[in-house]
Amino acid sequence: MMGFVKNYFILLVACCLLVYTAAFLTSPADAARDHYRFVVRDTRFKRLCSSKKMLTVNKQFPGPTIYARKGDTIYVNVINKSKFNITIHW
Repeated sequence: MMGFVKNYFILLVACCLLVYTAAFLTSPADAARDHYRFVVRDTRFKRLCSSKKMLTVNKQFPGPTIYARKGDTIYVNVINKSKFNITIHW
């Protein structure tokens, strides 16, 4: 019975060390710094025999997706090449 308790204690200590190490390795020091460049412009689309102008981001509608995790730093440089003022909501 004493051997079982000793083995259980060693296993418990090993699990605690593993959890502590995993938490330390995923610290905010490993957080990513991503840079995005968004160019907003008027783009002409032709659908169903009619032409339409709309605002696009990097010639995409809807605009590109930003991927981030908690703790990441994201830099977005927005360039407005439209003749209208714009507002981007995050």
